[in-house]
Amino acid sequence: MEFVVGDMTITTVGTDGDDRVIEFLVTDRHATDTAGFAIFREHGEGWEAARLAIAPQSGSVPVAAVEWAVEFAREYL
Repeated sequence: MEFVVGDMTITTVGTDGDDRVIEFLVTDRHATDTAGFAIFREHGEGWEAARLAIAPQSGSVPVAAVEWAVEFAREYL
């Protein structure tokens, strides 16, 4: 799925098939910078146990993208 949030595009890359991980790609409005990260949670664990993993090559991820992704993930994880 692809979502436009402010001046960026957030794409859900996929899940692990067990709905414990959602991967996100964030692209700026000029399509010059892309960052990747994932939010994951183990089954049977509360939301407080969820984790954020940032792809090493991403460098930095916009906080607004993470904020949006957290709300999205709360609905699906």
